[in-house]
Amino acid sequence: MNDIIGPIIVAVLINLILPQIVKPFASEDQITPPNGAHNLNYFDQLIHMFVHHAQVPITSSIIVVVIVVASILLGKILNNMMK
Repeated sequence: MNDIIGPIIVAVLINLILPQIVKPFASEDQITPPNGAHNLNYFDQLIHMFVHHAQVPITSSIIVVVIVVASILLGKILNNMMK
């Protein structure tokens, strides 16, 4: 369990801090895409997602935690299977 807590804390901190750093540099089209986010190029989609994460920090952090925990647990399962 201790080997999961550290990565969770780091991932949540990155998820909370990085979007706040990127958000001031986002253009209006990156913040509110006029034709939908799916029509932005990949860089603009990335900036849009950072802005979105800044707008919903709790929800995005929950998603990040789920992904980190699933990655760690599935990685352990795969390692055990390969032994």
